[in-house]
Amino acid sequence: MSLTKTEFNKMEYLLGKAKVQGLTPPEESELRMYISKERPSAKNSSLEDLIAVGLILVGIYLLIKALE
Repeated sequence: MSLTKTEFNKMEYLLGKAKVQGLTPPEESELRMYISKERPSAKNSSLEDLIAVGLILVGIYLLIKALE
């Protein structure tokens, strides 16, 4: 996985914030950057699709961490 621990934590925070109160345009861009780093095809996705991909990535990261 190519995200650093700090990037992963920030992505996780932004995903949670998106679900609770929404994101500002700069935050949405930052979230898009993190997710696109792992899945370049998600770069032009809608925010809803981006969040779905992000949640999948968080799940994958957590599974990998648990298996280490």
